Amino acid sequence: MEHRTKRDLALMNLVNDFETRFENGKIEYLGEKTYLQLIEYYDGEKQWDKALDVVELALEQYRYRSDFYILKARLLLNSGKLEQTINALNDAEVVAPGEFEVLILKARALSLLAKHTEALEILSSIKTRVMSSDLSELLICESYIYETMKDYEMMYEVLKKSLHINPKNDEALERMLLCTELSRKYEESITFLERLLNQEPYSYMAWYNLGHAYNYLGEYEKAINAIEYSFLINDQFENGYIDCAELCFQEKLYERSYNIFEEANVMFGPESDYIVNMARCQFQLGNIKLSKHLLSKSIKYDPYNDDAYFTLGECYASEENWYSAINAFHKAVSLDERCEEYYFGLAKAYVKVENYTKATVNFNKATKSGPEQSNYWSEYAMFLLKLGLYNEALCILDEAEDYTFGADLLYCRAITMMFLKERKAGLSILEEALAEDISQHTLLFEMSPELEVDVEITSMIRYFSSELGETK
Repeated sequence: MEHRTKRDLALMNLVNDFETRFENGKIEYLGEKTYLQLIEYYDGEKQWDKALDVVELALEQYRYRSDFYILKARLLLNSGKLEQTINALNDAEVVAPGEFEVLILKARALSLLAKHTEALEILSSIKTRVMSSDLSELLICESYIYETMKDYEMMYEVLKKSLHINPKNDEALERMLLCTELSRKYEESITFLERLLNQEPYSYMAWYNLGHAYNYLGEYEKAINAIEYSFLINDQFENGYIDCAELCFQEKLYERSYNIFEEANVMFGPESDYIVNMARCQFQLGNIKLSKHLLSKSIKYDPYNDDAYFTLGECYASEENWYSAINAFHKAVSLDERCEEYYFGLAKAYVKVENYTKATVNFNKATKSGPEQSNYWSEYAMFLLKLGLYNEALCILDEAEDYTFGADLLYCRAITMMFLKERKAGLSILEEALAEDISQHTLLFEMSPELEVDVEITSMIRYFSSELGETK
């Protein structure tokens, strides 16, 4: 860890020194290694214009080094400047005719220009005369071409061939993850990856891919364990930590999720987002005091982290400290005005302090920002019902139908119709709601406790409960 910190500090000093000299026009001779370090840094930061400035300086000194022409072409390709990429590759071919990487990059650039036949012809012309290690790379390039053609079947097949040649090729495995999602070949991918792992059990990317395939198929325990192997094998693989921790959180394994986020924070932090996620885990575990402490730390590292303020608002709400919750939710909204969840938190908090005007405003903003979330509409409707605004609630439920569907909305509509003295219509809708999701039937009693002794309604609930039991 100390070695990495010293290395990173040395790199930042190099970058800062270069930028100062570049701005002042005082760039003198730099070594080849220094140029490569600077290009790699800017490329990693996706600052491709700066990386290209460095390449141009390098080419002034190293006019006949094909490496720098290839780097220039790669950077132009990454930044989407395709015609310039082709020009740079033509220059590279003058210096290094027949260079494998030059031809590979040209094929990729041509495919992005929709010249698929020409791109495939380039690869076909060299396929029979390359070494096996280069053939693996060539097949990866071919996968990019098939991706642009939207031929995901062929994309999958050439990536399988690439990995048969070199099971350790991380780029091929990264491409395979994308391809599996595009082609929906999750079950086939699991079979392939399990065979690959029998051959290469320490392939962290293969474990990561396997975890994602299991996750898609709903086998969450297997998914968590597979993704966990990815970062146990490669402790620098940040995506493995994040995805595993988030999946644990989704499955309510809050302590395990906390431990992984904490480990990631030690490895890659301190990082405000990691600490917020740790706080969310502690909140779910009921450790509100510790959650608030972690959120305070998170905000110190990043005072503009809207998620930290929202989670803090949830902590205050759980303590029924409503005005502090409102202040925290307002801060979250001020940092991100597009997040419907923040308005929803505000709306519920304003209900608790009986500021119904502001509650209405924020329910409205929540449903407008996240119209596909049925619970925002149902909560809004229930709020109006509690105020006795039955027709207004019905209007909200009518509007919700344009955007979303949910059993909660059906229950709200059923009780609304009953409040409007249209019992027959209400019972018909209730029947539909019970068939859709009987577990939410308590919404009825939350809105109208007297319905718990309504013989007709209780018999309907018993009937659907028994039907559900039989299907199980």
